[in-house]
Amino acid sequence: MASARRQDSDTKRAATASAINRFLLDGTLVTVSAIAHAVGVSRNFIYSHESLLHQLEAARQTQADARIPRQRQPIHGAPGRAALTAELAMANQSIRRLRQELAELQARHQRCLGDKVSAADARPQHDSAVAQKRMIEQLTEQNRFLTRQAEALSHQIKDLTDDLTAERRATSD
Repeated sequence: MASARRQDSDTKRAATASAINRFLLDGTLVTVSAIAHAVGVSRNFIYSHESLLHQLEAARQTQADARIPRQRQPIHGAPGRAALTAELAMANQSIRRLRQELAELQARHQRCLGDKVSAADARPQHDSAVAQKRMIEQLTEQNRFLTRQAEALSHQIKDLTDDLTAERRATSD
């Protein structure tokens, strides 16, 4: 149940980060209320996630910088250089955060498996074969779940890295 809540929270965080980027690219004013309404989360959700607050503040600053009169405005709705730079910085930050989360998940996975194996070894030898089989099934299922989570994070990191590479190529041209 805790993993389902964590996964739901991760999904909401990703949707919120995506909405912030979309608001930046569309030129829509970035506010906590507007983002929360667009994603369907509470403002408290955004305030309780520091990384989202930092991303939102960076987006606000980007928009404020874009309103300076001497700065060249984008042509035909194309995002300005400042917006692309901010998006690149946010993508880099997201990649670093996802890599850290992946490493933490993998470490937790190893600890959990080690704890389960240690607990199984510490049990008296007279445990029934049924109980041992059930433990193996539980460990196998937990291993599958954690492996799927790690793969999902790896795919997300790859997608963000590809997006970042594409943005770098686009901005360097």
